[in-house]
Amino acid sequence: MLKPFVALFVISGLAAPALAMDSPFYVGGQVSATKLKETDSSESISFDFTTLSVLAGYQFNPYVAAEVRFGTGVKGERYREPGYLEELTVEQQSMLLLKAGVPLSDNFSLYGLAGYGASKFKYEVQDEGLRFTDSETLDGFAWGVGAGLKFTPRLTATLEYLQLPQERFRDGSDSYKLKANNLSLGINYQF
Repeated sequence: MLKPFVALFVISGLAAPALAMDSPFYVGGQVSATKLKETDSSESISFDFTTLSVLAGYQFNPYVAAEVRFGTGVKGERYREPGYLEELTVEQQSMLLLKAGVPLSDNFSLYGLAGYGASKFKYEVQDEGLRFTDSETLDGFAWGVGAGLKFTPRLTATLEYLQLPQERFRDGSDSYKLKANNLSLGINYQF
């Protein structure tokens, strides 16, 4: 897993003299509306979260980049009454994505994303002194689309939709499906 990152740093070191003016590296942050949808044979329930993420990327050329992202939930779903608390949160999100874009002008581009994503959701119940905690990680293929708007040569705002991995479960004759997505606003800084 570390070999691609080592290769990326070696390549960037060799490319640095040729790119004396601009670095291919960029960093950024995102705020996301994360939705988790649970579906079974009789009903569908949705949960809404807010997550904050940081990212680091490498721009291979004007059309292709690679990104790594790490995030955590800052707002989850909560139900409270006297002596009882039920809470569902995003404990962490991590992604390794390939980003392929099409510049439509000097300042505006559209892009697609594909790669590996993992979202860990935490469920906690406290009831009259008893406490139960469980977590579920949805990991696998993630994909999405986005748009970037450059404000300066180094600062770009992004808007994107990312379909996160989904998972199916079976419990006897019942089947369940968990599906998650992010709608994100972000800002990137190119070194």
